[in-house]
Amino acid sequence: MSEPLNPIQQLLKALSDHSDLVSEAIRGPVSTGGKRNRGVETLIRMRALMPVDEDTYYLNPLLREFIGDYVVSSYGAFRQLAQLDSPIRQLRQDFDSLRDFRREGSVRDADRAMDRLDQAVVRIGFLMDQNLLMLGAKVTTNFGDVESVAGKIRENGFYYKEIGRFSRQIVTLDARVQEMANEAIGLHLPEVRRLLNVRVLSRLADWTARIGDIQRVVSKNLFSLRQMEQRQRNLANVALWLSKNRMSEGFELDVKPEVAAKLATPEGLLTTWNVDVADNDPVVTEGVLSAAKRLPPITTAPKPEVIESPEVLATSQETVEPVVEPIDELIDAYVDFIRANPAINDSQTASLLQWLERHGEAYELEDSVTDEEWLLYACAQIASAGLQVDVLARARAPGEFNDFFMDAYAQIPTNPHATTSLTSGVASRNS
Repeated sequence: MSEPLNPIQQLLKALSDHSDLVSEAIRGPVSTGGKRNRGVETLIRMRALMPVDEDTYYLNPLLREFIGDYVVSSYGAFRQLAQLDSPIRQLRQDFDSLRDFRREGSVRDADRAMDRLDQAVVRIGFLMDQNLLMLGAKVTTNFGDVESVAGKIRENGFYYKEIGRFSRQIVTLDARVQEMANEAIGLHLPEVRRLLNVRVLSRLADWTARIGDIQRVVSKNLFSLRQMEQRQRNLANVALWLSKNRMSEGFELDVKPEVAAKLATPEGLLTTWNVDVADNDPVVTEGVLSAAKRLPPITTAPKPEVIESPEVLATSQETVEPVVEPIDELIDAYVDFIRANPAINDSQTASLLQWLERHGEAYELEDSVTDEEWLLYACAQIASAGLQVDVLARARAPGEFNDFFMDAYAQIPTNPHATTSLTSGVASRNS
């Protein structure tokens, strides 16, 4: 025994069973009568048909829009683009709800809010693609849903304004999504930041470029149509003048000799007979052979003499020694010191700041480099040399996410085959 159908399956089955009524309702209103009474009642119960007048039913506008976009692929004239203001506000509302539920510790409510946020992002992407698809179809068909030039001009001007408003909404969307993505970092919501970056922010550049291309085409079409409208207006004025000023006796022209020569019948072009080498007629073949015999003999060009390559007796290449900066010489001296004294494990003896204070003047670095620049550069260079670098960092304060360190020292790694890296430790208040 089969399981009962859920409401979604019942709706899809009703649309499939009465597809003839749905296709007829796409073109206009339908009415009852005969065998279609049951189908009309079923579609009304499913809200696919809506009663408008007595025995007159129209297709649900949302269903008509869906079928028109993805099946019929036809768009009416002066159809407005989908608005993004309301979806953007809904996206912000869902983000705030998710934030509040996470703070309250309500796991189920937070999961449902995350699902609503995901659906809001999907809806924004759908509306963006739907607007670009409709604009692309309009531009590709040159606004084929209207025939008159005046109608094309009005529709081009209408969509020029719509594209401008749509571009401003894209800028607003970029600002709001960037704001929510930055807030997600502080709220420890990496899945929300990843969702916004992948589905919205990474696609904004493509959306902006496409809407810019369409705007340029619409602007160019609008300029061309306005020029065409002026030409048609001029032609209409000339036609009106000719209809009111008819000349039955023709024109009186003073025909001069040079004009008569130009009006004479042109002479024919001189032609010559050419042989078709693909013709198998014996006469043609004999003519081709006799013409080939009269051709001069083929002269072969002498071969060029072989040029021997010169013998290379010796080559020399000048070696250019690399220039070593004083800060790198100071770091090399520190690395040699650590490797020569592997037993040193004292942060004061091997301190990088102490090393700079003791030997910086000898390398002329006392005023040319700050402590922060010295620590950042020296730690990276020493770690790349194969030594283990330990940084002395203070404990994080509430609300801080980065480590603040004030000194570092190096030592021989215990495992020479392991990858060296920077390690941090909490410094005491005295250090």
